[in-house]
Amino acid sequence: AFSLLGWIASLHPMAMKAVLFLLAAIAIAWGLSWLLDYSLSKLLKISVADLQAVLIGGLAMLLIGLGVFLCS
Repeated sequence: AFSLLGWIASLHPMAMKAVLFLLAAIAIAWGLSWLLDYSLSKLLKISVADLQAVLIGGLAMLLIGLGVFLCS
């Protein structure tokens, strides 16, 4: 997905801004989810440990994808 975003961003300078906005929005949502993990775990009816595991997995995918995005 990130290599596709890298390709889209290379097409036009405005597309690059849109892709960077998307990445910033994902990072903000991730950060808020980490800070509000107890509230979200009650809302989603899952344990805090499971939610944190999903968030850590998502962070790992984001970092790997960001590396691919920057190298493409």
